[in-house]
Amino acid sequence: MKILLFGSRGQVGSALRHALPSLHELIISDIDITDVMRLRDIININRPDIIINAAAYTNVEGAEEESARAFAINAEAPSVMAEAAKEIGALLIHYSTDYVFNGQGHVAWVETDSPAPLNIYGQSKLKGDENIIQSGCRHLIFRTSWVYAKDHSNFPTNILALAKEQQNLNVVSDQIGAPTPASFIAAATYHAIAQNNKTGLYQLCCAGETSWAEFAKLVIGTLNPHSSCTITPILSADYPQKAKRPLNSRLSTAKFSADFNYPISQWDEAFHAEFQ
Repeated sequence: MKILLFGSRGQVGSALRHALPSLHELIISDIDITDVMRLRDIININRPDIIINAAAYTNVEGAEEESARAFAINAEAPSVMAEAAKEIGALLIHYSTDYVFNGQGHVAWVETDSPAPLNIYGQSKLKGDENIIQSGCRHLIFRTSWVYAKDHSNFPTNILALAKEQQNLNVVSDQIGAPTPASFIAAATYHAIAQNNKTGLYQLCCAGETSWAEFAKLVIGTLNPHSSCTITPILSADYPQKAKRPLNSRLSTAKFSADFNYPISQWDEAFHAEFQ
């Protein structure tokens, strides 16, 4: 199959490049996807069997100030991809987020729960989901959570860097979710492609749950065990930010696991595998 990949330099995009099965032909395009004319042209010229959109505006704080850009990247460009995919009969694979939910409660969200994003980033990602679904194209939308990769800037790498400079770090303890390596998402994506008969909205992240504070402790304890830096758990209310974050980011992956017969890794086991 011919796959056209957007966003190859990001965490998920890089993982997709490295995990590509030999039976697929990969075409990489790192254009500015807000250039919709060029975006349409690249899709129509290459006429791929599958379009994978791993490009996204992911700066949650920045989105509060750059809402137009966030919506252009996260909502409008996926809409263009979806329209083009429908025209050529391609499958569109797109990645969404736990931030489409309001974070209330303590039960894992399922795909049929009503979204209610708390911030601009979440609103822009939800609009992208809706645009793809409404287009009528064949699609797989994967909602992920707390994504990281060892060779990129993210929560684990930032915590490690800060721990070298500070003796104590205040880290939020009341936001709960499942840290998920991009390599897990990439492997699961190609497994889903191989099934070749399932479409729709799915949630895709690691199993289990933790807080950012506990995750930080694991990061330091595993990757810099001789560090003298300590982690102090704090509440989200004590760590003011422009964008409000969901407290409950638990996502049920039962649908994905059942439909694709795919084992879901525990988040801590996946972390150790990523950094071994």
